[in-house]
Amino acid sequence: GPGLADGQAVGEATGSEWRTPPLWGSGLTQTVNGNSFFLHDGRARTLAEAILWHGGEGQKARDRFAAADAADRDALVKFLESF
Repeated sequence: GPGLADGQAVGEATGSEWRTPPLWGSGLTQTVNGNSFFLHDGRARTLAEAILWHGGEGQKARDRFAAADAADRDALVKFLESF
């Protein structure tokens, strides 16, 4: 959504279009890199934060994640980290 747009055109992509990095290996990011940066520009420090940054096409999923109880949110993050 617009909240993630950086306004920087790259090639044929506008400032509101970008390549989202794949999720595989996301559970090892902190161990391998010594840091955790998610989303196309690294602004999210956790997977939960990355989910909560979403709007636009991801707004419904973001809203469901935000409305879930802590145990369900933690379970989803652990699942994503297992990739």
